Amino acid sequence: MAHPANKPACQGSKFLSANSNPDGDSREFQGTIDQDLEKLIDSFKTMTTDNNKSIAMTTSISAAPQPGYFLPAAFILCAGFFMLLEGLGVQGPWMASLKALPIAILGAMALGQLKGLTLTLTLLALSFSALGDVLLELEFPDQFIFGLGAFLMAQLFYAANFLRFADFRNRRSLLRAVPVILAALLLARLILPASAELAPAVLVYLLAIVAMALAAAAHRGQSALLFGGALIFMLSDTLIALNKFLAPVPFADMAIMFTYYAAQFIILYGTRRAQA
Repeated sequence: MAHPANKPACQGSKFLSANSNPDGDSREFQGTIDQDLEKLIDSFKTMTTDNNKSIAMTTSISAAPQPGYFLPAAFILCAGFFMLLEGLGVQGPWMASLKALPIAILGAMALGQLKGLTLTLTLLALSFSALGDVLLELEFPDQFIFGLGAFLMAQLFYAANFLRFADFRNRRSLLRAVPVILAALLLARLILPASAELAPAVLVYLLAIVAMALAAAAHRGQSALLFGGALIFMLSDTLIALNKFLAPVPFADMAIMFTYYAAQFIILYGTRRAQA
């Protein structure tokens, strides 16, 4: 019985000898394999490069500075701690430093959020605010006048900062300005007669804080938050004036400090947003 594999082997030999040179076909086949290998290597290199770029991009994103919450949290904790101690009647010279500490924290926050002249004017306003906090907390002759003078400078620096971007000709500015002016006139009518010999100083400060609020009202940017902070600052000072010159305000210390700290915090964030 013949082996079935012998016939195909013979036919294959006849086909090779009849149609092509075995050495040439081998070289052609080898060249095809080399080309396929080169394409495979190129594809692998491309994939490796893309993966490295993706890894580098992910690393750079994760390493980029993210908005911090430490300083805002520290501000809230320090402000709340001071208001708690003040509400409990704790006294002492060190309370003046604790009172100004939240404002100092806002200064540190400003360094990371603002730049240029806006940063400089904001830091000056916060510095005089902190000075005013210390002066009003300590007990010495004419402390109110000195504290009022420090806050006067703070309002002037705030006003100068906002006036750089003010536009009083648009409808939004006018609508915001009307309630500010009406509130100022009402407050002047109530407070100035009762402030006696302090009336000139109180009037000058009133004009300064109104100028600050009007400048915030006319800011060309997204200034709703900034204007809100200015109004809250006016509210805080109104509570001080009413409590000092007219009649005791219930929970005056807590209300004054809460609105004051809130105003400073909102003004800082409002300044950044208005210039974004």
